[in-house]
Amino acid sequence: MKGKIMLVALLLVPWLSILKVHKMTFKRYLPVLTFSSLVVALLSELSSSYTWWKIRKPLFPKLSSSIPFIFGPFFIANLWIFKLTYGNFKNYLLINGLFDYLFAYPLTTLAEKLKVYKMVNMTRFQLFALSIATSIINYLYQLFIEDVLENKSEIKKQG
Repeated sequence: MKGKIMLVALLLVPWLSILKVHKMTFKRYLPVLTFSSLVVALLSELSSSYTWWKIRKPLFPKLSSSIPFIFGPFFIANLWIFKLTYGNFKNYLLINGLFDYLFAYPLTTLAEKLKVYKMVNMTRFQLFALSIATSIINYLYQLFIEDVLENKSEIKKQG
């Protein structure tokens, strides 16, 4: 029961922080947040096949993906990272690397002690590297989205 309560808190508590985010900021980054959440959900599904990690008591047992993590702290941390660093790739990578390191090492150790999940066939370094690669893909996706929106705006002005 304690594990399920932790997962519900993991899903809901981070959303309290977005009360300070402007609606247009949220809308601006919603495509990349959705994209990155889908990528992590896919990785989570792959984890089920390759047993990279095991969620001990999933909130949604029929799904192998970690819904509380993906749509809780991961989604909201991504929002804040983009809000605070987008436009400066070096800062983005530095802050994201810090978050990814904290997730892969001390937070994963804590989650294992609390019996939320455990690493099985993936090392913490591999998890860290996968997280960094995913963050770079996310940044490139946001650049693409910004370019599309800019071109759409220019087309509207011309026509």
